[in-house]
Amino acid sequence: MQAVNYSHARNNLKSIIDNVCDNNEEVIVTTKNDKSVIILSIDEYNRTHARVKRDVQEALAQAERGDFMDIDEVFDKILAKYED
Repeated sequence: MQAVNYSHARNNLKSIIDNVCDNNEEVIVTTKNDKSVIILSIDEYNRTHARVKRDVQEALAQAERGDFMDIDEVFDKILAKYED
């Protein structure tokens, strides 16, 4: 993941967008006021959003069935899933 300041991002926005989309890379844009945003491709956003939505739906279904896990077990499973 690359980090650039606001001025660099403003002056190179097209090439940053091309790089993000072509190489599936995220770019952090920072300001002098310690504010930051991440630029990511719409494809990556949609994949991530879909994965989170599936996970939430599965968690709700498990709760409705009464399938509960210890919080530490849940945390370990989530970490393992998102380390990919």
